[in-house]
Amino acid sequence: MEHERCDACGFDGADYDNASLLDALRTLGGRWRSLLSGTGPELRRRTEPAVWSAIEYAAHSRDITALHVYGVEQALTLDEPSFPPIGDDLVESAAASYGDADPDLVLDELDEQAARLARLAGDAGPDHWSRGLTVGGNRSDIRRLLEHALHDSLHHVGDVERGLARLRAFPTGVRE
Repeated sequence: MEHERCDACGFDGADYDNASLLDALRTLGGRWRSLLSGTGPELRRRTEPAVWSAIEYAAHSRDITALHVYGVEQALTLDEPSFPPIGDDLVESAAASYGDADPDLVLDELDEQAARLARLAGDAGPDHWSRGLTVGGNRSDIRRLLEHALHDSLHHVGDVERGLARLRAFPTGVRE
């Protein structure tokens, strides 16, 4: 099996056995809540015009996690379902509202979706994780969907940690 890997953030899905993968998914909401607690105006500030703010990354992680919940549900209930590719325009239209999102609602929904993802996969059991789906010609099994959902969120936790540190070091917008 090919695991999700990312050179940029160091994520390696092979580092997670089945139980620790589900545990890591269950803790995503709390991790984001801890990261964003105590943020002030920097919650909605961007370090650069093309770099999302902390709330935008959190809302994106909520939506990506929910998308993976849907994917796992489909893979568990249908026989190898296939879907068209997800267009950039869909991603951009969803992202348009992220900056104005209510942080408490985003964090509650992210926590709910991550717990739901772990529960679905846990209830099905690892014997069913080879079931999959195809999106735009790319097949992913459930294990890979779980790894990708975790990686995407953790990758953006790192983005937010760096962004908040930078904003707090240069609160007037002065950049290095």
